[in-house]
Amino acid sequence: MKLTAIIIASACATSALADGGDYGLAIIDGTVAVGIGDHDEGTISDFGERVFAADMFVSGPNWFADEPGIFIEEASLPDNTQVGFTLTQSLMYWDGTGAVSFSQASDAMTLAFGPASVSTSMDNSPVAGFSINYDADTVGGFDEHMDYLLAGSAANGIYLLANTFSLSGAVDSDVIFTLFNAGLDEDAHDLAIEYAENVLVPTPGAASLLALAGFGAVSRRRRA
Repeated sequence: MKLTAIIIASACATSALADGGDYGLAIIDGTVAVGIGDHDEGTISDFGERVFAADMFVSGPNWFADEPGIFIEEASLPDNTQVGFTLTQSLMYWDGTGAVSFSQASDAMTLAFGPASVSTSMDNSPVAGFSINYDADTVGGFDEHMDYLLAGSAANGIYLLANTFSLSGAVDSDVIFTLFNAGLDEDAHDLAIEYAENVLVPTPGAASLLALAGFGAVSRRRRA
């Protein structure tokens, strides 16, 4: 993992949906825009994407993933822009049986980058993350990967992380939903992704997630 300067914010293996990309960040009309980042090509496409997906595997004592990463195009932002995030609520969980229905997970997810780390709350409150410094001169662009960690004792299932992204001087992004698959088959993962796309994304914010727990399965559009 490449390490850059890390500043703790006072406020605030695997594939992303559709294309296998990272969270691609930019500022459009003064607001953080999220698309699908391709660090190999150095580009971001599909701005407005709000649902991402990743697989977790057991590594030592934890369930672990280091995708999706965060990608920003080379020299696209002012040097030393702070790249941050806020975890907007508790981690959500579905066991993969029956209709897709998320409820609050009994475990927290920890996001770590070098010495910095933060965990989702257990009371559904938002948690400010940390910031990573953007170096505009980095050849190929900003491409950083946090570690996503769950206790190895956490039950197999689909875990849903909700967060916004922040960039210095811009309005925070819409809420982004990432579906982590811990030990289930891809059919269950696909159904959870479809649920997020069809039920969660149209809602006005992540605070509605708990209210939506118990909704039935949605139309079964498969990932390409």
